[in-house]
Amino acid sequence: MAVSKTITIVGGALGGSCQLTLAFVPPTADFNSVVPVAWKVITLKDKDQFVYHWNDGPAAARAVIDTNTGIATPDEYTPIAVGQTSDLLLDRTVRPPVYSFTTPTTFQQKRARVMNRTGGYVDIGAGFITDLNTASEDVHIPIVLRRVNDQSPGYVEFTPVLKLWASLGFEESQLLDSSVNNVAPLWQGDLTKITGPSFTIKVKRDNLGRLVAEGPKSLNASSALSVFRQASGPNRPYTYTVELAFATPGLVVSGVTSIVNTLFPLGYQAKFTQKGYDTEGQIVLTLPEGVSCNQAELDTLGAIEANPTIYGKAYIKSHSGAVLISANNGLESWLEVNPAGPQWFGVTGQGENAAFDGANAEAFEQANAAADGTNGSDDPVDAPAKTEGRRKAATANTGADSNGAAESDASKFGSVRRSGGRRAVLV
Repeated sequence: MAVSKTITIVGGALGGSCQLTLAFVPPTADFNSVVPVAWKVITLKDKDQFVYHWNDGPAAARAVIDTNTGIATPDEYTPIAVGQTSDLLLDRTVRPPVYSFTTPTTFQQKRARVMNRTGGYVDIGAGFITDLNTASEDVHIPIVLRRVNDQSPGYVEFTPVLKLWASLGFEESQLLDSSVNNVAPLWQGDLTKITGPSFTIKVKRDNLGRLVAEGPKSLNASSALSVFRQASGPNRPYTYTVELAFATPGLVVSGVTSIVNTLFPLGYQAKFTQKGYDTEGQIVLTLPEGVSCNQAELDTLGAIEANPTIYGKAYIKSHSGAVLISANNGLESWLEVNPAGPQWFGVTGQGENAAFDGANAEAFEQANAAADGTNGSDDPVDAPAKTEGRRKAATANTGADSNGAAESDASKFGSVRRSGGRRAVLV
């Protein structure tokens, strides 16, 4: 069942006006390849009220970026459900060339995928559609996937973590940059975890004159935690980083793409960094809850085995892990995980003490010693048995690129193109 929310922003006792920015910043946002957009920018005064609507039905759009202002505007778009895939095409036989989306078809992964088949780079907007199949239908793209390569996928579903800031200085629909991480939001929350069909955020000034926001699970500016830490639940978030080497520079992007596409169904999130035109690439995996760095490495090895290149398999040049130990006022502190220590294999009991809450330096040193395997027994810790089901899943998903035979209703999932403010279904 689709989830929808009505969001009401109300002005309390402000004593003047203030500028507010609302934006969706999912854990996958890196402000490089996955870039949040200033969804709404408003000027709020006493007793003002603004109402917005959101739903979790994914939509994909071709995003047009103004190179001077950074404003992202959706052009052609289509609704697409999780578990479906659509191709973005470009017809160069007409003037001007025409972009279009194919009718979404079934897809083996629990993701909403767009394949760029335009013959060049393209920016893909990820978002949702309000008032679908009505005269007031509109598409919203709060996330932009920048410069998606030809013959490469863009995944348009995202965790709807909404943030509310004051005085950011961005225009509505403008691409945000990582500087927003240095400003604590007045409020933030995962819309899928807020109960009820609607909620209200009241913005006002407290007795000290500070601007505050009151809403469900609201976070004051002095206590805002990172989205990454919130999304991780009660367990501390871990990352696994691997440096991969390939035979030629031309194999890096395609090789990494195949590997991470095999890991996505296992619950991993991935960030890829390419070292220019080189034979190496770095993957940083955000681990699913309960998965150790060792298991992440086994799954990565399985993905490498399942995706050989024409010159052989990728080679792991180096690896590392890290665990988040504190997050205060936007500053996150991470502790490196020793590959020879118990935490690498998911044995974390020895390392849980006051240091992980930033209590004091002495506790931190003790925790660091525990993570290095020096606090307690010196006996080696055996790695847990390999989870064969995960390895099989990693291998099995290499064939998950099939579009499937079942197609959705054309009236519901028709590709739409904007032209002078009008919308028309492309044939």
